[in-house]
Amino acid sequence: MSRRRLLPAALILTGLLLASPIGAETPAHEPFDPGRAGPEGRRTPIVAAIERARPAVVSVYAQVISRSGPSPFSRDPFAEEFFRRFFGDLGPTRTRRTTNLGSGVIIDGERGLVVTNQHVLNGASQVVVGLADGRELPARILGADPHYDLAVLEIEADRPLPQLPLGDSADLIIGETVIAIGNPFGLSHTATVGIVSATGREVPLGGGQGESLKDLIQTDAAINPGNSGGPLINARGEVVGINTAIIRGDGLGFAIPSNQARRIAARLLRGETGRDLDLGLDLAESGRPRRGETGCLIIGLTPGGPAEAAGLRKGDLVLKLDGAAVDTLDDYRLVLSSLTLGQAAAAEARRDGRTLTFTLRPRRITAAEALALARTLPLSYAHIFPY
Repeated sequence: MSRRRLLPAALILTGLLLASPIGAETPAHEPFDPGRAGPEGRRTPIVAAIERARPAVVSVYAQVISRSGPSPFSRDPFAEEFFRRFFGDLGPTRTRRTTNLGSGVIIDGERGLVVTNQHVLNGASQVVVGLADGRELPARILGADPHYDLAVLEIEADRPLPQLPLGDSADLIIGETVIAIGNPFGLSHTATVGIVSATGREVPLGGGQGESLKDLIQTDAAINPGNSGGPLINARGEVVGINTAIIRGDGLGFAIPSNQARRIAARLLRGETGRDLDLGLDLAESGRPRRGETGCLIIGLTPGGPAEAAGLRKGDLVLKLDGAAVDTLDDYRLVLSSLTLGQAAAAEARRDGRTLTFTLRPRRITAAEALALARTLPLSYAHIFPY
């Protein structure tokens, strides 16, 4: 049975009668040219980009099973077991099946790899994707990162699937045309067009933990529930963002930049969490972007850590790490989260007017170090550390 949904809507048909005033001259018109109105005359770059992208866009249906019952802890199986053990069974527990609706984009057709949002899959017991050709195939979650709201799915097909390339989101121009394609309200493969309204936006995450999604692309292309996880493409048909959030109001949609999605997807495919790696650096943002001093300043080094062993010093200004700019602490954390244990990562730093290159290899932070660091942070950040 198809999982597509149709919006309940009331259609209002309005007719307008246009007439020229009595006695007015009829304006001259150019003769109708059927060639100019044909398909080729209307196939603009935007049309071509949509035609290229649609086959690689999928609809994502994630089945979530929730429990409800008389116990006040029915949503937490561990707390519920404790409640039943000491207070008895107060009645039957009911289960409820709901389906989260989302979108995704195939980035590797040979392997059947799909990028989508983590929040679409949150709590899912079963995931099915709908292809542009009408097929619905089961999917397996290979990895998910709630901090960046990204996930990777794997689907099995009997032949290679269409795919879309990930473009360079750092090359975006404010005002350039972008297209969102997805599954809003179950209306699969809906395309909406807008512009890049801004870059570098920050949107708070739900849950009251003070976390947020950072460095987002803002667009006025219509994004609605169900668009989550679908691609934001440019006029060349390249994925420049993964649609992830909206703020209620006209023209306020947000997408995760493709460069960020590329790094996180690669890390998830390697099975690495990236949260327990360390380079032995204590950084601060330069705070002088107007003077051209972008980067992160080294204000401390862990004795014997990877950075000190590589030759970096306190006072150096770190410009790049693993080929990516680190203008902010969030930039640094993102790159660090994409590295693997022992991986050689090149770092560029400015010292005494010279740009130097160093090779660092991430090490795994110990439980004791994480606990010591957690003690120095406000309580609101303690949930980041599992120790």
